[in-house]
Amino acid sequence: MRAGIRLEPEVSFQGGDGYLWFGSDELALATLTRMAEQPLWGADADAQTDVFYRRTDLSLDFYRAIRGVQHEHLESATYSRAITAFGLGMLNDTGSRKSRRQSDLASDRTMSLRQIRAIPHNAILQQLGYPVNVIAGVGTASDGNVEEIAALINESARGRQIMRLVRAADALGSIKTVSAYGELFNSAYWASRPYRGDEQHIADACLMIGEYLTKDDRTGVFRRLASRLRVDAMKLHKLLDLVPDEAPLPDREHTRRSLGVLQALRIALMKHMFLRAVMVPAFSRANDISREDVLEMFFTLRVEDGLAQLRRAFPIHFPSISDFEIEEPSEYPDGSAAGYGQIHEDYIGPIERSHALGLRITTAIANEFGAHG
Repeated sequence: MRAGIRLEPEVSFQGGDGYLWFGSDELALATLTRMAEQPLWGADADAQTDVFYRRTDLSLDFYRAIRGVQHEHLESATYSRAITAFGLGMLNDTGSRKSRRQSDLASDRTMSLRQIRAIPHNAILQQLGYPVNVIAGVGTASDGNVEEIAALINESARGRQIMRLVRAADALGSIKTVSAYGELFNSAYWASRPYRGDEQHIADACLMIGEYLTKDDRTGVFRRLASRLRVDAMKLHKLLDLVPDEAPLPDREHTRRSLGVLQALRIALMKHMFLRAVMVPAFSRANDISREDVLEMFFTLRVEDGLAQLRRAFPIHFPSISDFEIEEPSEYPDGSAAGYGQIHEDYIGPIERSHALGLRITTAIANEFGAHG
């Protein structure tokens, strides 16, 4: 504008943030009215540039360092494996676009971050308990120069705005939760659980899971990721200590406790699903799908796919002679073949209900983060 270049204002409302501005007729009207009342071309051309954009000797290096940490995560096999450990099974289906890109034909064992769209990627981070996409790198970028960075932020309206966003995300994040999800795949935990002696009814199932997970890499992956996040977070808190909290959350601890309860409940439901899955009686291989393949479906939260295979292996409805028009009398026994109703009651039904409750928890966690759509 100072250079006399004509501005062509455009705006885009996308994803959950965009949805919020049009959550009701009144809010939508207010949003559009404010934009009409204060158009961009009416901005003060003589307004002083924010110090954040003038002190590029600090701010640009700060930005580049944050970008570098974020890029390292995206390129890291550890980060990719952790984020895709449960596939997209933690998320509810929303919108008209598939969360997974159409080119994805591989199994969840080798899922790549490139096969997940950006918004579901961010949603997975929230469900795992730590918004890496917002927080990661800020602490590392300020390390070694924290006083100067803090002084710059305190002088800059733009800098303080960025830190309010980071602080709000940090208030919702829990690295312990990230670690807890990794422990679901800890074979030592499952193998030692029967030692207490008060869960003999699931002792065999625990040992089966322990044996199944002996070669699984996900516990180590989550531990490495949590360690990296912890180091970065400790450096972040040093910076936050030097930047006043302009918008303290009065109910921060209540929110954190609510999130902790929700995460604990979902982890318990997932353990219940895993136990029920391995307790299902053995069944024959069908359509190149083995029992081990079905177990892996549940361990990557492809629950609907796993349940479909179990229902196929243990049907409860069979064709009866009464289903057909037959003119000649038959001496074939009229009684229907025995079904697998008890298997559905003891295993398939509990898995299905646990998964449904888990998806309700997904919605509750998303609401705590203020994510919609």
